[in-house]
Amino acid sequence: MATNWSRRTFLATGSGALAATAVPSGTAAASVGSAAVAPAVSGLAGVEPDIELAKLWWPNPRNVWTPIGWKDHLFRFNVTYNGSVIGAPSPLARKIKEFEKESNPNDDKHYEKDRLQLDMTPWGGNAFSRQDPDDPTPRMPDLYPGHFYVYREDQGLYGRGRQSWADHPTPVLQTEWTFSEAGLVLRQSVFAHAMNGADAVTGEESLFAWIRLEVVAADARLVKPNRDYGFAIRVCRAYYTQELPYNWQDGIVLTGFPELAPFTYTRWKKDLSANGMTGFSMWQPRGPQLGVLAMNGAPAPEFLDPKVAGKNIYEIAARLKPEVGSRVDILQCMRPVHETNEFNPEINLGYDGALADSNRYWSRKPATAATVSTPEKYVNDLVTRNIQFSEVVACKVPGKTYSTFLTGSMGYDVLWSTPTSMTSHMFLSLLGHHDTVAKHLDLYLGNQGKKTPKGELYPSHLGYYSTPEEVKAVDWLPDHGAVMMSVATHALMTGDQAFIDKWLPSLLLACDWIEMACKLTGHGGVVGLPPAAEASDEEISVQSIWATAWIYKGLATTIRLLKRLNHARVPALTALAADYRAKASTGLDAIGRVSPKWRHPDGSDYPIYGHNYFGPAGNFGEAMRLDAGAMVMVWAGLLPASDERMVKYCDYFRVGPNAKLWNGGSRKHPLDAPILEHEISSFEPIYSWNIFHSWQLGNRARFLEGMYSLAAGGVSPQTYIPFEHRGGMSASLGTHATIFTLMRLAVVDDQLSETDLNLLRLCPMAWLTTDQDTVFDKMATVYGPVSLKFRRTGSTQLTLTWTATWRTKPERLLVHAPPGFTTLIINGTTYAVPAEGYVVVPI
Repeated sequence: MATNWSRRTFLATGSGALAATAVPSGTAAASVGSAAVAPAVSGLAGVEPDIELAKLWWPNPRNVWTPIGWKDHLFRFNVTYNGSVIGAPSPLARKIKEFEKESNPNDDKHYEKDRLQLDMTPWGGNAFSRQDPDDPTPRMPDLYPGHFYVYREDQGLYGRGRQSWADHPTPVLQTEWTFSEAGLVLRQSVFAHAMNGADAVTGEESLFAWIRLEVVAADARLVKPNRDYGFAIRVCRAYYTQELPYNWQDGIVLTGFPELAPFTYTRWKKDLSANGMTGFSMWQPRGPQLGVLAMNGAPAPEFLDPKVAGKNIYEIAARLKPEVGSRVDILQCMRPVHETNEFNPEINLGYDGALADSNRYWSRKPATAATVSTPEKYVNDLVTRNIQFSEVVACKVPGKTYSTFLTGSMGYDVLWSTPTSMTSHMFLSLLGHHDTVAKHLDLYLGNQGKKTPKGELYPSHLGYYSTPEEVKAVDWLPDHGAVMMSVATHALMTGDQAFIDKWLPSLLLACDWIEMACKLTGHGGVVGLPPAAEASDEEISVQSIWATAWIYKGLATTIRLLKRLNHARVPALTALAADYRAKASTGLDAIGRVSPKWRHPDGSDYPIYGHNYFGPAGNFGEAMRLDAGAMVMVWAGLLPASDERMVKYCDYFRVGPNAKLWNGGSRKHPLDAPILEHEISSFEPIYSWNIFHSWQLGNRARFLEGMYSLAAGGVSPQTYIPFEHRGGMSASLGTHATIFTLMRLAVVDDQLSETDLNLLRLCPMAWLTTDQDTVFDKMATVYGPVSLKFRRTGSTQLTLTWTATWRTKPERLLVHAPPGFTTLIINGTTYAVPAEGYVVVPI
């Protein structure tokens, strides 16, 4: 089994088919020119999107799992959409499939052997699950033989379970099963608690999942008092993972591997009581790993031996009285723990005590943290929960002094630095979580200069940023630019002189590396740009637009910081950047001359640009042209969105031949002919660079369609957890960062101009109500934190108050009037909206 699975290798090995009910926006457009404005919604011209409309475009994704854990802890529990709870201690797991193979049979930590999965099936007789009338004990059906797609074969309960977050500071994930024919609603609630509620120090401290199974609604007319209700629970070793290759329409999907389910050694039970509840603890040779408690006087939970001799797969019958409040509490330990020192204190703390302790932990907030509150609760919760996920999908690295963000949980528990960097510079940095960002950058400082890019010409250089070997997945050339972008953004957003003093020599070395790379010749690509190296998961040496763009973005952001510092190298680096832009532009023309053409609705033919300046196309097909191709050049600053090449290339993915192949809303495999579906990428939504084109152009209709489409279609609308592509590889962070950056740019924009601060330029109408303020408080900007509060105060009147703590004042502060507003009241002063649509406010 190979160890470093490439993310897109999953996709490249399979093809897909079928399902998703959204029509590509703009498909029916007769002509799309640079000045044209598409309808806000295909078929609903003139209707501005909000989150409720966007949710109608996108059905719930399949194969969702959500990490439940503790900040910077090495391990996470993962709860799947059907309520299975997976405790799988495999730090920095590089093996995706073959969990049964011990990486080190002599390892006394037993990471593979300790994997524990609980499968939950609601139980209530023939009313809503199969039950043998001669054996009323709740039992799980046998595991399906062979490898199986979980979504298709999980008892049919995927249509009944619905997930949400409880109203607590702690991430408490609720899964509810509504059985109207039986008059019951059953709920599973899960949250994590670390020993003593303390911060992670090593990342390997004891970690627990508290699970509550309860009745939350009961109709006495329908429930049957003599019937057993509750949950049948399978207790086994973790056997859900992702299969390679896989050809289902969802791409990378949750797959059951029954051969992994049996424990490697016997489990047994001991009687247990705590807090007026009784039940049992489940043991293995190194200690207890599970506690199950029911209220005194309620049906006792049972620990059932394996149904098949020799199969160490156990079951729990957790019975519930059919009345509101009936419950069973379960304590799941990530690994076996010491009974006296760890298990007993935690079980005696109880579900409610552990939740209270966790609420204190999750209520802590840095003084610099921003607050976002809009009339759309979905938007607010998406931001709040993804701040938490960002620190849960991160870890202390064993044997090292640093922490790292991870690319995902349960599958991508390693680090792809480029997409994962977006969690810093496009999310947490903008939200004022500065200490968290700084802490998770340190690994790059210690690793600078220790690797060279995987390309033939690159010499060793002290300035090259790369990912430490202990955590890296695949080395990408754009990682260098991504790290520069993260470091320079943090410095600009904080003005932290100690951080700047620490990192400035490193950033200057990184600039030296770019200068060196651009001088290399004899490589067959565009001279003046960094030559070919491995730039993506295609793992081939190419001179890619993708790497070129990220490296430029890192350089340009660093130059912006150096200008702020009045650094002597600004003129030389500015000249380097100008030459770099020119070479990237002429290189794109060279690609266009040899690219296939497509017929635009305007009657002319335009290039379908490849994604590499030089080198083979790779194995991922045209999907790479969408996500890692020419459209990224606008976000990077290499080309303006008004450039005709950019306008027509976006049009290609909106109204080109691929749109005709999309077939009216079927669910496709991610590697099918790619399009922009409701303005987001059909491959990996995180890389919907076209929305940044619409932002720059001020194309409100397309911008809001894309922003809301990402917010509804790039995450689970139930748990807000991002995924890599729809229906596959959940809990892959990054898309949340794109979403929030767009939301922030709609309201607080310090990127459109290096001298101006623009407010409300693309603010959604949904955030302008008469009964609730929209608040963006302490939003980090390059000028200092800015706070806004605004609402509609008349049919055409908007009232806004703002404050700022300037480190450097912008030259102008522009407050834009949303469509239809003729009067702005800004900090008590009334302005009539001029023809240009914005007011320049004195600062």
